[in-house]
Amino acid sequence: MRAVVARPPTAGAELVDAPNPGLAPGRVRVRVLEVGVCGTDRDIVAGEYGEPPAGSPALILGHENLGQVAEVGPGTSGLAVGDLVVATVRRGCGRCRFCLANRSDFCETGEYSERGIRRADGYLADEYVEAPEYLVPVVPALRSVAVLLEPLSIVEKAVRMGLAVLDRKEPTPGFPRTGAPSALVAGTGAVGMLAALVLRIRGFDVVAIDRHDADVSGELLGVIGARHANVRDGVGALGGARVDLVIEATGSVPLDFDLVDVLGPNGVLVLTGIPDADAPPTTVPGGALFRGLVLHNQAVVGSVNANRTYFEAGVRDLRAFEERWPGLTARLISSRRPMERWAELLVERPAGTIKNVLTVGPDGSSAEGAR
Repeated sequence: MRAVVARPPTAGAELVDAPNPGLAPGRVRVRVLEVGVCGTDRDIVAGEYGEPPAGSPALILGHENLGQVAEVGPGTSGLAVGDLVVATVRRGCGRCRFCLANRSDFCETGEYSERGIRRADGYLADEYVEAPEYLVPVVPALRSVAVLLEPLSIVEKAVRMGLAVLDRKEPTPGFPRTGAPSALVAGTGAVGMLAALVLRIRGFDVVAIDRHDADVSGELLGVIGARHANVRDGVGALGGARVDLVIEATGSVPLDFDLVDVLGPNGVLVLTGIPDADAPPTTVPGGALFRGLVLHNQAVVGSVNANRTYFEAGVRDLRAFEERWPGLTARLISSRRPMERWAELLVERPAGTIKNVLTVGPDGSSAEGAR
């Protein structure tokens, strides 16, 4: 089969002919249709991250995925040939309480693997084999947007973590909320835009920020009733506005510190972007920072990966998006290009795009710019 592989920590990738995986009892063979590309994939190709499976020099790339069941092994139930599925990413250590409870996103040992990222092959190949508990069914009506489910699962978890912290101050019996809750989303890539959609569905007033003038992301934000703001010169451009919840999706350390200043009393900042560990040190007024966090009951929370429950929540929200804003979610996919053109998306992110997708199976749309 065809597969795009990297050899971390060596930079680079290539399209190769790889062995087809064998189908064992209790497993499912999935024909890959589409694979989304994100910054993690580019970091692996740049040699900055990633780890091949044990005993192998190469790692099949790709963790954002959509496929179709091609074959069901003996002893397998719940899935049938032809079903559309999205596979989760992380596989637990098998030892800690969270992984044993299928909550590997909270793994305590750090000995997990992640398909397409760390110690396990990914999905940028013609097919893969997986256990059904890691395959989330998707209805045909969501075929055009289902490849967004993995990044949406990251958002679902981040928002739930933020709401859990916000709920520490609720309820106030006899005193209803005086206004809609407010949120800021930092970054207007796929994770940021999906966060804006999730928060709007949940009734938040939303502003999304980046460091350029409004483009297609600004247009889409306007459709959902959110606001775009250019903070090229800093968060002071927000005019001192304060919000209940911030979802960060940039990985910019200086911005992360600035975002604390955007929090209102009792507010929560949830970090999902992963900064460069080798970036130059950042100087901040630590005393003022932590003093403010304490005096205003504020919290900063990190959120990584997502277990199956968040993928399932994402399926529900994809349907909710389509019901409320028909056709809008599909516009988050800026381009679809055939697998053979992997380098165009895995080496650099094309300017002005939100989510770029590589098509693999014959059912995928290979037209550049397809939406």
